[in-house]
Amino acid sequence: MAADCSTPPGRRCSSVASSGDIMGLRAASFRSVPSMGAAATTMADLVAPGVWWLHRTRGSNVYLVQAADGQLALIDTGFGSNVRAILDEVRSVAGETPLAYILLTHNHFDHTGAALELRNRTGARVAAGLGDCTPAPNGNGRTVTRTTGRSHIARFVSRWLLRRRNLPLPVDLVLDGETEVLPGLRAYPAPGHTPGSFCFVATGPGAAFVGDMVISHHRRLSRPMALANADNNLYEESLAAFAQVAPPIGCPGHGQPLTAGFDAALCGLTGRTRRPPSIAGLRRRAVRLRTFMRNMYRRRSPRREP
Repeated sequence: MAADCSTPPGRRCSSVASSGDIMGLRAASFRSVPSMGAAATTMADLVAPGVWWLHRTRGSNVYLVQAADGQLALIDTGFGSNVRAILDEVRSVAGETPLAYILLTHNHFDHTGAALELRNRTGARVAAGLGDCTPAPNGNGRTVTRTTGRSHIARFVSRWLLRRRNLPLPVDLVLDGETEVLPGLRAYPAPGHTPGSFCFVATGPGAAFVGDMVISHHRRLSRPMALANADNNLYEESLAAFAQVAPPIGCPGHGQPLTAGFDAALCGLTGRTRRPPSIAGLRRRAVRLRTFMRNMYRRRSPRREP
């Protein structure tokens, strides 16, 4: 059940998951994964029943979701260098069960970098928002052209890299409005961060995949900087709208997932006035941005509970 945003929400969020066997797939919990640096760490972290947070990826978080009918979907792909890690992680959880979909929350390169090669190697269908798509060069269908976020420190370097490797990514399912992509897996339009941003909700476990709608900082949520949004006013409207339907579990594109209280924490961000520019505010943002960039460019290791 979504939080009631008309009342002051609680802000406590939990990052504890349970372990189990989900429709025949293997599952690992946050508490049971081996320590960082241990030899055999190929199992993904279980966030909720049927939802896994993959290891050894860079860029955005990468999630694996099992739909109500057993089909598998990947939420975002991170950088292009993640292909081998993603394939290994999916196999460690699902064996030879094929990927049905690659669902993209938006078209920034840190979320879409591995999508083309994964599509080619697995046969999974790519789904992306209409606002992030352009007509295909051959006039047949649409493609996603990966872009950089306006706030990225490495913007100019990444543009040079993208000029060399930014091949058009065919879109097999263009998302335009709320829809069910797979049984129990719904897509919600959330434009603003990019024109075609989408959130996805696994209705069974009650888990939302929100891309860059919010960033997680050790059980707290923050909005992306206004500068990072293509249309900040539209972003704020999308945030308020999605908060009305958000489930209690949240899986952001950056930072750790929240396994309780995500809906309430999201409500707490809606309508909040951004602080006016100040020296202290600039320092806080600089620290957050430095942490954000450091985490984005290093490989994610198995989580250890504090």
